[in-house]
Amino acid sequence: MRRPSSSFAALLAAAVLFALPASAALAQSRFEIGGGASVTRGNETTPMISAAWLPAWRVMDNAVLHWELGAIHVRGRDDTRLDLEDDVTVAHAGLRYERTDNGLTLGFGVGAQAGETDALSGDPQFVTTAGWRWDRFSLLARHISNASLHQPNDGETMLMAAWRF
Repeated sequence: MRRPSSSFAALLAAAVLFALPASAALAQSRFEIGGGASVTRGNETTPMISAAWLPAWRVMDNAVLHWELGAIHVRGRDDTRLDLEDDVTVAHAGLRYERTDNGLTLGFGVGAQAGETDALSGDPQFVTTAGWRWDRFSLLARHISNASLHQPNDGETMLMAAWRF
C-alpha cells in the first residue's frame, strides 16, 4: 500500500526548491526538470521525475562546477516480487561538473529519502550522475543507492531527459 507521506514529501521538496529567496545569484542560476524511467533488480521499471536548482559555483576554461540542490521522485510499483510499492522521494545536495566544450556531465550528491522500498531502504542515499548536455537539453544516467549501509540495497538506476531554464 502506498504511503501518502511520500507524495507530500515530493510536493514539499518542490516547494522548497522553488521558494528560495530571490537574489542576484538566483536570477543567474538555472533550474532543471527531468523525467524518465527507473529500473531496479529484476528489471522492475517505473516512471521517475526530478527537479534541481543548479547555481554556478566555479567557472573554468572549458567547464562549470555547479552546486546541485534537487529532488528525485520514483513512483512505486505494484505486483512485483520485491517490496517496491511505496513512492520514494530523495532530496539531495551535491556538485555537478559540466564541460562546456563537449557536454560531458558528471555529478555526485548525498540525500535523504521519504518512503522506503527494497530498492531504496535507508538514509543516507548517494546520487551519482553521468551524461551529456546540449545547451538546455541533457540526457543523463543516474544511480541512487545507500552504498550497502542498510539492507536490502538494490538501488535505482535511471535514464532521464532533462530541460534547463
